Amino acid sequence: MKAIIPVAGHGTRLEPHSNYTQKCLLPVAGKPILAHILDRITDVGVNEVVLIVGHHGDHVREFCKSYNKNMVFTFVEQKEQLGLGHAVGLGLEDVGDPALIILGDSIFEMNYLKFVSSQKNSIGVFEVPDPERFGIVELDGTQITQFVEKPENPNSNLAIGGIYWILSQQKLQNALSYLYENKIQTKNEFQLTDALQHMLLLGEEFTTSMIDICLDCGIPGTLLSTNKELLKENFIHPKSTVENSVLNNVTIMENCTIIDAELENVIMLPGAIVSNCKFKDKIIGYNETHKHIEYAI
Repeated sequence: MKAIIPVAGHGTRLEPHSNYTQKCLLPVAGKPILAHILDRITDVGVNEVVLIVGHHGDHVREFCKSYNKNMVFTFVEQKEQLGLGHAVGLGLEDVGDPALIILGDSIFEMNYLKFVSSQKNSIGVFEVPDPERFGIVELDGTQITQFVEKPENPNSNLAIGGIYWILSQQKLQNALSYLYENKIQTKNEFQLTDALQHMLLLGEEFTTSMIDICLDCGIPGTLLSTNKELLKENFIHPKSTVENSVLNNVTIMENCTIIDAELENVIMLPGAIVSNCKFKDKIIGYNETHKHIEYAI
């Protein structure tokens, strides 16, 4: 089974941390976001992963070399940022085989085996209190009747999560080609939801699968909340040093130094140094040094 994971974006909302590496490689609960995604799909029959790369694509390639020797990785470069639909299209083949599509900046807790066993195209969704902020699906019973992007007067509270089961790569590829040929864009980009809507109009059936927990990692606040959600205990890299410190819900990557500090729900990127500080809900960047700071957020 094939999975397509777009990880080409710069991740401007995670700057400056994403300046130094691909955002999907930023750590959460002790390992890169991408590792959490791959961990969840290895047991359901995925043996080929196509990664759509761009910004710091070399870092993604290096990570995949050491991840899983039994997983076949293919890398396709997205040279222009033309939208999610365009990115996904780069990984499709002109065949009738299915594909699992997962965005590279979220971690989903759900029944993956049930999801990829669906005999219909399926979209991972989750309930939200404010559907006007999301792309949503409208339903007739269990069948999707429309994909709507940030509706002013929503008829549904089911948000599109960012995980898709597509039965025919060829049919999605044809739908994307229709967008390209007719220059159909939303916000100046070729959107995946527009291609799915075109498939729907051509008679393709889509159903939904509920996402139990959607863990967004796309901005600093949600990256920290995801870190807190996933951590069962502190993660401290063996190559880091901790002296006389109190740590709670922390991810400490390699070559960090922590002395006389109190840290709560903190992610420290490689090489960071903290001394005589109290930090809460903070990402401390690559090789940053902080001394004598109390309760900075």
